[in-house]
Amino acid sequence: MFWERLPLIGEPLRATRLEATRIGVAGLTRIVELVLEQIDLTALVRDSVDIDAIVTDVDIDAIIARIDLIGLADQIIDGVDLSTIIRESTGTVTAEVMTDVRSQTARADDMISGFVDRMLGREPGTQERQ
Repeated sequence: MFWERLPLIGEPLRATRLEATRIGVAGLTRIVELVLEQIDLTALVRDSVDIDAIVTDVDIDAIIARIDLIGLADQIIDGVDLSTIIRESTGTVTAEVMTDVRSQTARADDMISGFVDRMLGREPGTQERQ
């Protein structure tokens, strides 16, 4: 301002202007803070902004490229006791296979026994015990 260059009163006028500006900015800042505390910004944005239009412009591939997928996978695997899961599932599969093998073996034994009984002329279900 030109009057701030005046001798004797220029410097006090400049200091007063700067102080008034600082006080004004602080006052306006506080008013804005009080107003924002009373407004539900989330609801305002939800009602006023076309979020689908914003998301359409988002480059998902760029976001994914910034993710450390190996690090994320390592964190997930560290959080899961993979060796225990493999051991338990293998044990369950092994037990199921053994049960199936036993059942099939018993059926095969019955079939062979019936075949042998017929070949020897025996009645089905009657066996000679030795």
